[in-house]
Amino acid sequence: MKRNHMYPMQLALGACLALSFSGSVLAEEVAAPDTSAWVCKFCVVPEGWFGELDFGLIYLDDWSPKFGDYRGFDDDGLFIGAGGDASYRNAGGYYLDLMARDLGLDSRALDVRGGKQGGYELQLSYSEIPRYMGYGAVTPYSGVGGDTLTLPEGWSMAQADPADFMPLALDTERKTLALGLDFGLGRAWDFGVEYERQDKDGAKVFSGANFIVNASTFPAPVNYTTDRFTAGVEFNSRKAQLRLEFTGSDFDNGYDSVTWDNPLPIGYGDEVAQSALEPDNKYHLVSLTGAFSITRYLRVSAKVSTGKMEQDDPFLAYSIAPMYADRELPRDSLNGKLETSMYNLFGRVYWRVTDSFNISASWKSNERDNKTPVDSYSPVILEVFPRGPRSNRPYGYDRDQGRIDFRFRALGSLRINAGFKQDTLARTYQSVEETEEDTVWGDVGFTPWAWLDARVRYEDSTRTPYGFVDVDYYERPENPLMRKFNLAERDRNRLTAELDIMPLDALSVTLSYYTTDDEYGASVLGLQDSEEQSFNLDASYALGEETTLYAFYADQTIDARMAGAESNTAAPWTARTEDAFETWGVGVSGRISDRLTYGVDYMSSDSKGDILTDSGAGEAPFPTLTTDLRYTRIYLDFMVNERWSLGLDAYNEKYDTADWYIDGIGPTDISGILNLGETSPDYSVNVIRVLARFRL
Repeated sequence: MKRNHMYPMQLALGACLALSFSGSVLAEEVAAPDTSAWVCKFCVVPEGWFGELDFGLIYLDDWSPKFGDYRGFDDDGLFIGAGGDASYRNAGGYYLDLMARDLGLDSRALDVRGGKQGGYELQLSYSEIPRYMGYGAVTPYSGVGGDTLTLPEGWSMAQADPADFMPLALDTERKTLALGLDFGLGRAWDFGVEYERQDKDGAKVFSGANFIVNASTFPAPVNYTTDRFTAGVEFNSRKAQLRLEFTGSDFDNGYDSVTWDNPLPIGYGDEVAQSALEPDNKYHLVSLTGAFSITRYLRVSAKVSTGKMEQDDPFLAYSIAPMYADRELPRDSLNGKLETSMYNLFGRVYWRVTDSFNISASWKSNERDNKTPVDSYSPVILEVFPRGPRSNRPYGYDRDQGRIDFRFRALGSLRINAGFKQDTLARTYQSVEETEEDTVWGDVGFTPWAWLDARVRYEDSTRTPYGFVDVDYYERPENPLMRKFNLAERDRNRLTAELDIMPLDALSVTLSYYTTDDEYGASVLGLQDSEEQSFNLDASYALGEETTLYAFYADQTIDARMAGAESNTAAPWTARTEDAFETWGVGVSGRISDRLTYGVDYMSSDSKGDILTDSGAGEAPFPTLTTDLRYTRIYLDFMVNERWSLGLDAYNEKYDTADWYIDGIGPTDISGILNLGETSPDYSVNVIRVLARFRL
């Protein structure tokens, strides 16, 4: 049975509402003046066209997939540089806004909005997001990009020829087109609709095992289409706001499955293997959001939503091996059904007790009701190994979250805040039925002078699990001493300190420190403790009226300790992970003359990760994982006249990584495994942009 821990929080919310109506402090509100005839005599209302348009060329000397990832460079050489922002206004209230970015690259984006102020607005947007992955990847498979992958005639892992392996482009491109319309229905009502289509195509890494000791990694096809539709109606008045919205989403995968030749067939019907890909699915959501100002001291907001997900793609057969052709499935499809609901009934209650003291409280309930039918399945593992019956597990949860915050300005320079929050999460088909996390926090802000602002915040939270469940993992039993980190008992302490200093008009410095300490005291096996610390420094200095200097520094460390055991009777092992990140940079920008401005930036970022294991056998630690990034940039801008300016932007980026997991391992170097032979990214790239800017 689910434990109910939210009564204290709900009572606190009720108390806020009850108290808000008592006492003489909540006097009747003074009627607001009629402003319909007021005219602003000093407002500057632009008319006509204004904005900036960029045209030019971009040169890239040496392309790398890692460098081009997200940025849109798909090769080295010359690219068109085009973009800008433009707007139009007229006295009748009609307007048009245009935004364009990187039109000559594969990361291009365009947004157009226009209409009449206070009447309607039409929207059109288009964007592309490229991903380039698989640095140095190769494959012997043909048919890349499709759902059937075949090996060369007479293929043999033992006699694999380097000529059999072809360079592999693991890339995807996401294209998004959106259309929208908003229009007003009177002074208080507004209606809007939006349609969006996303198409994502390319190839991704996929792995499949064909026998107990054999596996292969290969490119699987990506051909996704997602259609999303949103419609909403909104009401706004001086005291109340209300919005009703419907969202529907439909995901379609152009490929139901992928089939590949086994590079290491044993001869028991495992020459070819098949695996399902992401299934088609649908989702819709209806939500109602509202806010109401009861008095000028008390405001209540709330949200209620309900949604439904469905997935009924036909199942693949247990195996494509002929010997299991008659092995029947219990149903034709999963017939997956998932209902979601969110009840923010009390919403957020804000009560301004006095000018210096206020209280806010909120409560939210989320439910994920998984109504997928439960059936007994008898799978065939690795195409040729039949297994006994087991049931699917439709995971679901109920979550209640509540909090109450107190804010007090003791003096003009002293701020004191405190609060309490509670998070209760009940799960199904998990090793723990329910967890409850209670958090208390407090912070103090102090501004004794205009040039100094200091803030300190401390949080203490405790998560307690209830109702341990012995979950059946079939052939892979779990050690009863194992505790999953997201379900385990945990004590967390968190401290944040920030300091803003401006001792001179020209100098500003910001310092911040953050630390979190997690202890899993009841976890004999699993994550046992974790500690994170970070320090940040930002500084800027105005060297006269024409030049600005800046610098920043950031240091972060994350350490964790865990323990495990192979079985109930095996000796435990321990491991530590130590990750460190250090980033710093300096720069200068300024004006040489009324027409010429400049800037110089330099940034350095390093990270390293160590994994140390101890099973009692005296094993050496894994090699250190490292990433080094150096970035140097110089840019100039020359104003030719009031309309035209010329820009030069040149930068160098150096990137070097070391990853023992893939470095130095060829596609056939591991016995029984065919991999992609990837290597860690390593590049040094120079980019030069020459642009002309036109001001409308």
